[in-house]
Amino acid sequence: MESPYNGRAVINEDFNGIQIIIPTKKNWFIILFLSFWLCAWFVGEFFVGGQVFGLTGNAPQYFLIIWLCGWTVGGFFALRTFWWTLMGKEIISVGQGGLNIDKMGAFLYRAKAYDLREAKNFRAQDDSIAFGPFGNTQANIFNLDKKGTIRFDYGMQTIKFGDGIAEAEGNFIIQKLRDKKLIS
Repeated sequence: MESPYNGRAVINEDFNGIQIIIPTKKNWFIILFLSFWLCAWFVGEFFVGGQVFGLTGNAPQYFLIIWLCGWTVGGFFALRTFWWTLMGKEIISVGQGGLNIDKMGAFLYRAKAYDLREAKNFRAQDDSIAFGPFGNTQANIFNLDKKGTIRFDYGMQTIKFGDGIAEAEGNFIIQKLRDKKLIS
């Protein structure tokens, strides 16, 4: 007999509200691929950086300077993806009239705070449709705010959070927030 799924979210309740911690879904293909890729990236960064800054005796070439800039930016985003996939977690704090969303482990991410009086129409909607060897092909590591199973309307935009959880788990979390009378 199949045992029921208990979900990935950890829910901590206290007198002030609820804190929900959702670890990222681990895609071991991406983790292994980026581990090897980042090693090769570092070698390229080291040797070309040595040439650009004259550590190997050659004068810098403009092509290498431009290439090194692009290579460094690409490596940053690969490192961001690697670290988020391996160690990231989404922390949602709801209470005292506010909803805060923080993505721990995501470089250059600014935590978001929302006024619960302005948050309307909480719902769960799982839209992880297209999967491939790299996971959800609709995933966007450049904009982590565009992903999530739990949504609500905030003014004229839809806010999403709870990336990687099932729709049933999203509904459970929403009901938990309604039972504590944190959302209407």
